[in-house]
Parts: sequence; C-alpha cells; structure tokens
Amino acid sequence: MNFYSYTTPTPDAPGQIDEPLGTGARSIDRGRMTLTAVVARNRKIWPALSFKVFTFQNFYDNRTFSLVHTERAPG
Repeated sequence: MNFYSYTTPTPDAPGQIDEPLGTGARSIDRGRMTLTAVVARNRKIWPALSFKVFTFQNFYDNRTFSLVHTERAPG
C-alpha cells in the first residue's frame, strides 16, 4: 500500500486543500507498511504537529488519493 502524509495547521480542512507548498513536512511511504506503522512513524517525526495520511494508487493523479487518517496536535 502507498501512503502520503503531510503536516497541516488546519486538520479539519477537507481533502488536500491545506497541503503545504514546497518539499518540507511531507512523507511518502511505499511498500509493506501498514496505516498503524505510518501513523506511529509520523508521530515520531512530527511530535507536536497535526498531520493527514492518504492512500494512493497513482501519485500523479489526485483522483486516486483517499484520506485515511487525521491526527490533531496534542493540547
């Protein structure tokens, strides 16, 4: 399964509207990772930030992305 994650200051915004510009604060995980492993990894690399996790089939086709997890910053 393919996962795409990014940090967001507005976790309640729908879909990928709040996707950051540039190359920072993003993660692409391909292969044998599970959603649980991706969320745990993101919590380690972005401990105090909100983030979203999507699954995708084709990275270059936005229609293949599906939101599977939203993590709100603690506090």
